[in-house]
Amino acid sequence: MRFEGKVAIITGAGTGIGRDMAIEFAKEGAKVTIAARRKELLEETADLAEQAGGLRPLVVQMDLTHEDQVEDMVEQTVAAFDQVDYMINNAAVPGKDLYVWEQTLQNWNDTFATNLTAKFLTSRACLKHMMPRRSGVILTFSSTAALGPYPRKSHYTASKSGIFGFTRTLAQEVGPYGIRANCIIPGAINTELLQNYIKRIAGEQGRDPGELAKEMSSGSALQRQVEPREVTQTVMWLCSDDASAITGQMIRVCAGAAMW
Repeated sequence: MRFEGKVAIITGAGTGIGRDMAIEFAKEGAKVTIAARRKELLEETADLAEQAGGLRPLVVQMDLTHEDQVEDMVEQTVAAFDQVDYMINNAAVPGKDLYVWEQTLQNWNDTFATNLTAKFLTSRACLKHMMPRRSGVILTFSSTAALGPYPRKSHYTASKSGIFGFTRTLAQEVGPYGIRANCIIPGAINTELLQNYIKRIAGEQGRDPGELAKEMSSGSALQRQVEPREVTQTVMWLCSDDASAITGQMIRVCAGAAMW
């Protein structure tokens, strides 16, 4: 019960890591707001969190690319729970894979809107409530894709790279207020999103999805994919008092796929 009496907002909580984090925070005593575009998936997450022994999360169906909806989500959270302690910026979109010479402005802008601009909007909205209390943690998810060249993913890698600069600057600005900001860099996480990506690429290349998945994992030191729970436990630690001196850092959770 490390987070009893605390309040967490988790975006992209309908599936994958977002769902796993919502369940764990609820189990450890936190009051949780879960946000995403698909309400039916959010309700499933809320059911699972409640069944796991936690309080039922506040469900907010929304689009993070809309400034007014972000502000409303945070205000709903404060109205229900009185405060915000943790902002977990997990939501992201892959966009459409295109070479730079094929890239469209809409695909580029839509990817940046969710993967980077939305992080600014949620952070700003939460800081209005964190700064007067001189306490809070903002965690933002990037990707190992931001660390190396990935053909046909210029839109995605650029949006995820931008999170590094945003996180470091945010940490410097809010540090005097007792607020911490860090970035999680996950690698190949065993989620539905990754499996669908592997199936699509395998189909394009005429390969067996299992063989491609094994090849993708072979480049990591542990030679395997990362499980969602392993990412969740890193997040829980970074939000806890045990990580009270950790801010402005890029934390890799990637089975050793990226060590630089």
